Parts: sequence; C-alpha cells; structure tokens
Amino acid sequence: MFELLFWVSAFLVIYTSMIYYAILICYKKNYYDKNDNYEPAVSLIICAYNEEKNIEKKLQNTFSLDYPSEKLQVILADDGSTDNTVEIGKTFNTLEILPLARRGKTNAQNQAMKIANNEIIVFSDANNIFKTDAIRKLVQNFADTRIGAVCGELRYSNQQSKENLYWKYEIAIKNAESRNGRLLGANGSIYAVRRSAYVSLPDDAISDHLEPIMIYGNGLDVVYEPNAVAIEESPKNVLKRKRRIILRSLVSMKYILNLLNPLNPRTIFVPYFSHKFIRWFLPILLIICFLTSFSLAFDSIFYLIIFLVQCSFLIASIFHSSLRYILKVNVASLLAIKDWMLGKKQVIWNVSR
Repeated sequence: MFELLFWVSAFLVIYTSMIYYAILICYKKNYYDKNDNYEPAVSLIICAYNEEKNIEKKLQNTFSLDYPSEKLQVILADDGSTDNTVEIGKTFNTLEILPLARRGKTNAQNQAMKIANNEIIVFSDANNIFKTDAIRKLVQNFADTRIGAVCGELRYSNQQSKENLYWKYEIAIKNAESRNGRLLGANGSIYAVRRSAYVSLPDDAISDHLEPIMIYGNGLDVVYEPNAVAIEESPKNVLKRKRRIILRSLVSMKYILNLLNPLNPRTIFVPYFSHKFIRWFLPILLIICFLTSFSLAFDSIFYLIIFLVQCSFLIASIFHSSLRYILKVNVASLLAIKDWMLGKKQVIWNVSR
C-alpha cells in the first residue's frame, strides 16, 4: 500500500512539473494573425485600493504610453480607498475616476466595465509600470477575430528575485498553453479582453484567473503575448499573497464545473487538472512521498536514496532563495486548501507592499 501511494503521488508530481509541459509543446500550434498597425479604441481600467504611494507614478506612465490619446480611455476604479489615492488621481485631467464602496477587485472591474466605452479593455493594477509599447503589443493580437483575451508578461524589477526561477517556469507553461489558444488564466497586472466577450463575475471570483477561462469556454481563444510587458517590484509577503491567490482560485472553481466536463467541446479538463488542480494539491502529494519513502527506506536502498534526496532538498532550501521560495509556495497551497475546506473566502485585499 505504501509503495502504491508513493508511486501514484510521485507520478503526479512529475506529471504536473515536467510531463504536462512536454505534452503541451507537442500540440499542433495554432497560427493567429497579428497586425502591428491595428489600433482599436482601448479602455484601460486600473483597480486600486490605498495606492497613494504608487498611483501618481502609475498614471504618469499610463499617459505617456505609445498609443493615440484620442483612442485611450483611462479609468481608475477605486475600491473604497481611505488614503489619498483619489485625490492624487484628480490631478490628472483626462482620468475618469470611479469611486466605489469596498467590495474587492472583481466588483471594481465589473463596475468599471459599465463606463468603459471602447472595443478593447485592458486591465492593470496600480503597482506596476507598463513598457511604452505594452498596449500596442497586446491589441495587435485582436486583429484575429478568434482571439478573446490576451495575457501580457509580468517581470520583476529585481532580477535577482527569488521568484524569478519559479516565474520563468510559469511563463514557459503559459507560452506552451498559448500555442493552441487555451491559456488558463492571465496576470492581473496586464491583460486585455474584447468588450463583447467580457463576462461579469461574482465578487468572490478571482477575475484574472476566471475571466480568460470563461471567455475560452464561450468560444474565443486566449493567448500569451510576451512582448507586452509590465514591471513591478517582487512581492514581499510571498506566503500571504500566494495563500490568498490559491484560495480565491479554489473558491472560483465552482463557477467553471461545466467546462471541466471532458465531453464539453470547449473543455479545459486536461489543462486545468494538469496545471492548476494538481499544482495546488502538490504539497499533499509531496508529504505522501516523503512519509511513504521514509517508511519504505528501512527495507530498500532505493527508497532510502529517494528519502535522502528529499531531505537534501529541504536542507538546501534553507540556504538557497529560489528553493526556499518553492517551499513557501507549497506551504501557502497547504494553508489555502485548509481555508477552502473550512469554507473561507477572501473578496477584498489589503495593500502590503
């Protein structure tokens, strides 16, 4: 029984970490039309809560982007800030400010969509800076009518960031999923959708994860655009941030059960369970591998070696920041699973930058 548990768990760990990526790059690649000269009217929605330290720099960056000003509507959706975020926003004449009661980012996006006038909607946060051509790189993908959403690339300003190794791996997965237009989720810092494809989501849904999935389920493809770049500082409280994101993703799963049906022509069953679900439950699988290999090590040199390799990883994570980051992500997953099973949810967020 211990051997069976070990091999099932070990296979799932290897599958979600390596085999799934190998399968993705073997898929037939879809070819989409890009048009560098495509300039649709764009509404840029920036959601903010207590961002007085970042909002001026973000807005200065926004109004200096290489995109025709007459085709760019900028909306600041303020989620009930209690600092000077709105007052700073009022110093920008062409900015449209939408003051809201505190109900979270997803509600702020839904409400901002009601005053967004344009064909393409770009979503961003207040703590990142777009490269000058970021919007151009995003919208060139919408020249192809099959595209419903485009995810840009988030980079961290600290190139030595402990998150870089993990994030580079995530980017590789995103690029591979994008090959056939089935990218699962976007990055909240920089992504765009067709206005006609937008789906209004419940407040407890994590929008940047769920919105692209819903758009894909409704018949349009979702792709990754690595040349549309947003830059922000590395997150400081990794454990708290990852725990919140994974909990919200688990809570959101109830809204896409129909797309998890393998018989649905737009099913996301394989990529969702391969990339998301197994990854979230990875710490449980790793604990099973650790405990079962320890039990089997007394009778087998093979399992003893496997057990010592795992111990070496844990020890190395004390000294190596990238390995320590991976360990923190798995601890965050474990805590998020506990929260989810206890029926908890997190709709609003607090700035901890």
